[in-house]
Amino acid sequence: MNNTTTTKFNAAARLGAWWARRREPARREALRRRCRSATLAAMQIPEAVRAAWAHHGGDEFPGLRLDGDTWLRCTLGLAQFFEACRLQPGACALPSKAADSVWHVWLALDPQGLAAWQQRCFGRVVDHREAQGLGVPLDEALARTWVGACRSEGVSPLGPRLPLLFALDGLLGLPTGWAYRHEAGQLVHRQIDGFGRAGGSAVVHAAAGGGSLVALGLLSHAEYQALRARREGDSGSVDGDFSASTGEAGSGDGGCDASSDGGCSGGSSCGSSCGGGGD
Repeated sequence: MNNTTTTKFNAAARLGAWWARRREPARREALRRRCRSATLAAMQIPEAVRAAWAHHGGDEFPGLRLDGDTWLRCTLGLAQFFEACRLQPGACALPSKAADSVWHVWLALDPQGLAAWQQRCFGRVVDHREAQGLGVPLDEALARTWVGACRSEGVSPLGPRLPLLFALDGLLGLPTGWAYRHEAGQLVHRQIDGFGRAGGSAVVHAAAGGGSLVALGLLSHAEYQALRARREGDSGSVDGDFSASTGEAGSGDGGCDASSDGGCSGGSSCGSSCGGGGD
């Protein structure tokens, strides 16, 4: 690389860094606006928890960046999970290891303070449980979280937009995390590898499909029809096909086929290893 090329490269890098800094305040404010209740709760997390997370967060979650931007995203994600539990009572599964990093650190540091914060901000205490201890199929628990998180942001449970909680690991490129997206009208996830890239076959979450959400009582028949009509731009009637494979939502960002060996039936391969709520 000659001196001229090096100079141009360095200038472009500096310009890119300057532009990123200019956009940072607006980007952070956009994150905070996505779920106001989560933002208000996250702002009340003690500084001691942030310090402990910055010191220990990478121990259990290697590759997790421990900067201020990641802290903001992780705390908003965790707060949105608890808000989803409030809005959608019953066992909920946590679809983000990044959000779980704050939960684990806070549990180890000050479980009483964590419980008091939950009670104050969400009106209940959600105990941390392993996936096998949720008492319901994991995919059903994830579907409950999905609907609650969508409601907390005012987005459609039929997709394709992901609430922050489900987008979090993919946004951070968290190694071993779960990259969610909508493909061919279905909520799917892929495992994120050690380089922060999602790959492999998609795991389909059939319980989060529109028909399954109705069958589980998470959406009413009327709400399902209204969301379908709004999405399709059709003011007339919507057919009553409630199969989970119907195309309620198009591809979230296009390009991939939701191929899979089958739906999620349990275990960390299903995009969650813990959760809370329920009786």
